[in-house]
Amino acid sequence: MKKNLFIIFLMVTALLQQVVAQDRSISGRVTDASSGQGLPGVTVLVKGTTVGVSTDTDGSFSLSAPASASTLTFSSIGYLTVERPIGNSSTINVQLATDTRQLEEVVVTGLATSIKRSNLANAVTTISAKELVGSTRPVTVDAALNGKVVGANISQTSGAPGGGVAIQLRGISSLTGGTQPLYIIDGVYAVNAEVGNGAGAAAFSAAASTTAGRSTQDNPVNRLADLNPNDIESIEVLKGSSAAAIYGTRANAGVIIIKTKRGVAGQTRVSFNQDLGFAKAWNLLGKEDWTNEKIDLNYTGARATLEKQRLADAQASGQIYDYEEQIFGNTAFLRNTSLSVSGGSEKTKFYVAGTSTDEGGIVDRTGFKRNSIRANLDQKIGERIDIGITSSFIRSQNRRGFTGNDNRGVSLGYTLGYLPSYAQLQPNEAGIFPDNPYGGDNPLAIVARAVNEENTNRTVQAVNGTLRILENETSSLRLAVQGGIDYSNSDAILALPADLQSQRNLPNPGAVRVLKNQFFNYNLQGFLVYDWRLGETINLTSQVGTVRLGLDRNLSFSQGQNLAPGEPLTPNRSSLVTQEVELGSERDIGHVAQQEVNFNDQIIATAGVRFDKSSRNGDPNKYYAFPKASLAVNIAKFGFFDLPAVNLVKLRAAYGETGAPGFFGSTFSPLVNTSTGGRVGFLPSTLVGNLDIGPERATEFETGIDLAFLESRITLEATYYNKVAKDLINSFVLAPSTGVTSIRAFPVGDLQNRGIELSLGVTPIRSENFNWVSTTQYWFNRTEVTRIVVPAFNTGLGFGSGFGRNVFTLGESPSRWYGTPVNAVDNATNPSFLTRYQEAQPKFQMSFLNNFTLFKNIEVSFLLHWRKDSYTSNLSRLLQDEGGTTKDWSQDDDNDGQVNGLQRPNLPASEYIQNSGYVRLREASIYYSVPASIRTAIFKDFVRNIRIGASGNNLITWTDYVGYDPEVSNFGSTSNGAQVDVSSFPNTRRVFFHIGLDF
Repeated sequence: MKKNLFIIFLMVTALLQQVVAQDRSISGRVTDASSGQGLPGVTVLVKGTTVGVSTDTDGSFSLSAPASASTLTFSSIGYLTVERPIGNSSTINVQLATDTRQLEEVVVTGLATSIKRSNLANAVTTISAKELVGSTRPVTVDAALNGKVVGANISQTSGAPGGGVAIQLRGISSLTGGTQPLYIIDGVYAVNAEVGNGAGAAAFSAAASTTAGRSTQDNPVNRLADLNPNDIESIEVLKGSSAAAIYGTRANAGVIIIKTKRGVAGQTRVSFNQDLGFAKAWNLLGKEDWTNEKIDLNYTGARATLEKQRLADAQASGQIYDYEEQIFGNTAFLRNTSLSVSGGSEKTKFYVAGTSTDEGGIVDRTGFKRNSIRANLDQKIGERIDIGITSSFIRSQNRRGFTGNDNRGVSLGYTLGYLPSYAQLQPNEAGIFPDNPYGGDNPLAIVARAVNEENTNRTVQAVNGTLRILENETSSLRLAVQGGIDYSNSDAILALPADLQSQRNLPNPGAVRVLKNQFFNYNLQGFLVYDWRLGETINLTSQVGTVRLGLDRNLSFSQGQNLAPGEPLTPNRSSLVTQEVELGSERDIGHVAQQEVNFNDQIIATAGVRFDKSSRNGDPNKYYAFPKASLAVNIAKFGFFDLPAVNLVKLRAAYGETGAPGFFGSTFSPLVNTSTGGRVGFLPSTLVGNLDIGPERATEFETGIDLAFLESRITLEATYYNKVAKDLINSFVLAPSTGVTSIRAFPVGDLQNRGIELSLGVTPIRSENFNWVSTTQYWFNRTEVTRIVVPAFNTGLGFGSGFGRNVFTLGESPSRWYGTPVNAVDNATNPSFLTRYQEAQPKFQMSFLNNFTLFKNIEVSFLLHWRKDSYTSNLSRLLQDEGGTTKDWSQDDDNDGQVNGLQRPNLPASEYIQNSGYVRLREASIYYSVPASIRTAIFKDFVRNIRIGASGNNLITWTDYVGYDPEVSNFGSTSNGAQVDVSSFPNTRRVFFHIGLDF
């Protein structure tokens, strides 16, 4: 008996020793190598197992490792992965260096799968939260991308609060369809419509004098302005068809995938950020004062005598004004306040945030406000089910005023061009504005009394779930489902009271328009994803799935003219009421299959296809195929390659196809209203729909090489692409003998975009007290029409050949300018014998981003953006020349005896097609993180981080362009990227002061 007890005792002791040996406690802290700050959310994993934890808010961790464990891996997005041997240590502290090349980040390759960037076969640009808003505070997400996306042509088309941004990825992809990329927000197909409100319609500024409804000259805001940049974790830009093919028939213009912030396991973290700043126009056109001699050059007879008397009276009373300074020279106040709470456990993670933005405009009674709240939740249910919920609500208000082209005297910039400095337009003591004898209206009265406002309520909701059906050592099968909605409801009002000068002499004085714009997008998708392994070196991922997309819109307005005096300004107080309602409903269905093969991270191949059908096609039940294939070879990972200084040598190539359905209604022949003998009815239109129309298509082949040296301190990404847009849709004008004027939608031809993208990352200095990271990007695109089946035709928007037009003609770019003079001999081969001018697309673009960290507490950064030789049709100086207000009007630059102001309006199109290239200091910032010793001495452990700083947008611009800004456009986002400037809203220089607190 005693012997048995002794044996049992020995066995229990051995088992206890084994249990103790199996688990060992390891703790430590993970910090940023440059700043020394603790890094939350870092994944700490026992190599070769699934045992792991995430660091808490100050970077600390603690885990129980098996006795057999020999190595810990530390990984986090934006940092290089580090492996540390465990040995006999119970405490392991690690510093993570910034991954300037971001080789370890995960990039989307399928609608339900992703891949490490080091294995990626496409040139996908990723913008982190720090790159997006870590330097300064952009007003909109798309504006924050400017100068940061290699291969993108981005322009801020309006300086009005709330923006107006055009993004073109890898050249021209359509002539009439969507020119902006497809935006995906947490898996939801986002609303990004640029919808006019009619500010340029005949009843208001009459910029589009023949248009009664919405026009292309309304200076609209795109709906992406609703999204709060502070909520974003990362942005991935799929620039071409080879990467975007998985999105099929909606991806011709590229895809921008936005992921919002989510919680990480660990102690609850509270962050508060306050930004205060100001904005001023970075450039005003200036003015030239008047003399009697100048009046004699502009006026004759009794009018000249009158103007001289007005000038003398103004000089005698000291009432000489700079009206441009009075209207555009104000200082706008900027405020941005945000509060976020995040945290959770390994099972439940949450992120909740609220932000309030108030950006005043440089013009009185203009501005942009946005209030948003977001709640993201991730929940693990058992060992096999993961659920994620994304929920946000945004309330935004936009007041944009009236700028741009004009035929009534309502537009501010247009009217200012004709306004002499001695004009007396100030209001009297009763607040009544005098009439403007030099234009259609008093611009001070327009600022004070005209109304152009829009209020938007928007919600984006998404749910995703993953069910792990099968899991073993060699394979796993999971079901990934996702659904989401994006609902936007905007209410807008335009109003010009009846007693304004521009209204009084009209047949129906006074106009008001009340608008409602509703958009509802929804998408559902489900995928089966099978990960499996062949042997020890081949890993495969197979996926099949289906996608359903719905887009509904309801655009309506009620307009009243001949308004009764006083308020309220509503259509029911008018005698002439018109209404318009546009209803649209679209449905897409897609089926996707994709196979990925990874041979030991050395050779990675992908092939897939998507089949889509769309209600916008002539045959809504016909499926179109969009294939893709790619190959990446990591040469540096082969055994024969043994150069310790070389971290990455990757050759890659990819091919893909995407589509863009014909514009809405292109299949239908509209009817025309008529009235005969008091009886109303309809007549067939002379516009003919096309029942056979299919989608525009794009095919792209890209190839490149990625290199990394010296622990990724030097990286290079070089890409060449050839993107062909086929079956471009445009109207086809027919001969009058056919009995109709044109076919609404017809595949008129093809064009080719070719370009090179280079990105060089260098860390010249990496030391304990000084760190310098530099990124230089270079890119260009060349476009050429390669096939045309109709006669050459004008494309883009403009005001005629006297100011420059773009033409779709064989062998040329649709964004090249043509204009006067007309010469049948010298220009025999040119369209309409017009003179051939420069290209609207830039010759090349470069960006130069530098980040410096000094003594771990001071961060300095700046971003320079060089846009070389792009050309814009600029009419802004013409208005001033005609009005005699140009600051060099009386000079004679060519010494021919005629002053500039009289000579320039008679020049051909070369005067107006101006170089809008620039070098711009887009962003600059300096931040100081209060050292932990000072922080804890004051706040103990209640405050975990204090960061203060100052930053700016558009601080300095070097350009020869004569206008308010070289980026702005009277027509907003144009299909061919060619811009036209008619005294648009000036862009601003923005300066911020920041404080951030983490608790």
